[in-house]
Order: sequence, then structure tokens, then C-alpha cells
Amino acid sequence: MKNAIMTMTTAAMMLCLSAAVHAGVRYSKYDTPFMPKSAPAARAAVEVSVMPGKNMPLVAAKINGKACTLLFDTGATHTTLDAGFMQRELPDVPLVDVLLGGMTNVKAAPKLAHIVSLELGEAKFCDFDAMVLDLADMARGIGANIVGVIGMNVIGSAPVILSLGAGKAVFAPDAGDVAGFGKGIARYEDEPMSVALTPIYNGRMFPIIVDSGATMTFLDKTLGWPSSGEKVDIGAVHVNGHSGLAAERGLTGKLTLGEDVELSPMLIDQRASSIGSDVLLSYDILIDREQARFRKRSKSPAHLAP
Repeated sequence: MKNAIMTMTTAAMMLCLSAAVHAGVRYSKYDTPFMPKSAPAARAAVEVSVMPGKNMPLVAAKINGKACTLLFDTGATHTTLDAGFMQRELPDVPLVDVLLGGMTNVKAAPKLAHIVSLELGEAKFCDFDAMVLDLADMARGIGANIVGVIGMNVIGSAPVILSLGAGKAVFAPDAGDVAGFGKGIARYEDEPMSVALTPIYNGRMFPIIVDSGATMTFLDKTLGWPSSGEKVDIGAVHVNGHSGLAAERGLTGKLTLGEDVELSPMLIDQRASSIGSDVLLSYDILIDREQARFRKRSKSPAHLAP
């Protein structure tokens, strides 16, 4: 298989876990400008459209009242918007310089923009800052008219159930929504801007990122997951994309993430492990600030299969 689509490190993935902003930028009650001051407190449903074949979850949105399409990406720490979209649709929004800390894969120089409101279906998020980068290449590579990525600074601001197989996300879910979820696994850090879990495989604890913006699931080869021996070249589609990532196709097996979750991963050399949309199509996932819980779906729509 040549040039498979990969967004393991999308535009905003690990964008700036230790960012500092220039003087004049307002800080929220969370001591960071990125967390919304207002997020859904009661059940709010959002339609999620999954691109067949590529499995990219897209959502219709309104940013400061402007309609657009965004990638719903639990593997991105920060919500990031395309610079061209901001110039065309929101030219009056000031763009502020941002200094990135060491935990980042972004080589470009992003800006910071204040978002008054972001509407996703019934869900509304207010008063937060988003990163701004040139995302035109990512949109072309994915093959969708997206103008940004919704990251975990927004997604993680309220408990959420993501059900790619059903084509929806539910923020602030009620008791009926959460029925059937069993034991979960603790989040790697008490940090709403990432979904990193710490399972054990072959007696070794390791972090794994839940990444709805990744077409495939990736595991570090050093974990010892069994390989089929088949070599695969993977092309990347993201801001810092580089094609020709060497991988091996792993055998199908199960990883205990509270529930036993079935994986058919790509095995790569000493990189961050991640659970992609190929797995999430078959499972619902409930994310809150303390843990993530998986629930097996009875059936995933055939047209969404990878």
C-alpha cells in the first residue's frame, strides 16, 4: 500500500503544551487563553460527517458567526484555523504573536486569534483563543474544504461522547447516553488539551494518544506488537507532513483500555503511538478530564469502513 493518508500529527497536534503569548492577550479562568470560558453544561449533539475511505471526521461550524467546515481532531491539542480563512472572513480579528515551548512539532510561526463563539450543532463554545496557520496544503491533501482543526482545548472543555460510527458527538451527555460504558482508563495527565492514556503491553507502560484525526492506528515497534512482516510506505497530510514514513502492518490483536479494544495497527519506529479513526469507527469513546472509556458499537456503517 503506497501513500496512505496519515494525520497522526495534524496541524495542531502537540502544538504548544508550554506556549507563552505576548503581552496584551487575555487569560481565562484556567490560566491559559485556549480554554473556552463557556462550554455546554447540558446535553448538546453535534453531527459528525466521516469521509469514506479516509475516515476524516468533519463538522459544520460557525466561527464568530461565519459558516465553515472543520476537522474534529482529538489528537490535536489546540484548535487551529487557516490564515487565509481568517483574512477572508474575519479580517477584523487581531492576530497576535505566540511563542511556542519545547513540546511542539510545529515549525511555522503561528499567530493567535480570539474567538468570540464557536458553534457546532447544538454545542456552543465562547471566549477562547485559537492558533492561526496556513492550512491550505492540509486541506488539499485531505481532499475537503476544511478551514481548520477543532482541538482538545475545545473538545475537552466538556465531557463528550464521540461516536464516529453513528456520525455524532454529544457534549455534556446524559445518563441515557453513557449507558453501556464500563471501566475506563485514566488520562495520562490531568490535562484537557490531550487524550493520552497509559496502558500496559508486554509488561511495559506507555502513552497512547486517541486521535480521531488519524486515518490509521500506529504503535511504536519497540512495544513488541506482532508484525505481519508487510512493509508499508505512508504519506503524511498535515502542516509538517513528510511522505515515505516506513511502517509494518501489525497483526490484529487486543489492547486493554478499560475494555479490550481490537487493533490492526501500523508499526513505526519509536514514535508516539496513537489510536486512529479506523478503530474509533467500531467504538464509542467517552472522554472526560479524568479518564476515557470505550464502548463497542454493535455495527459500524459499511460505507465508513477503512
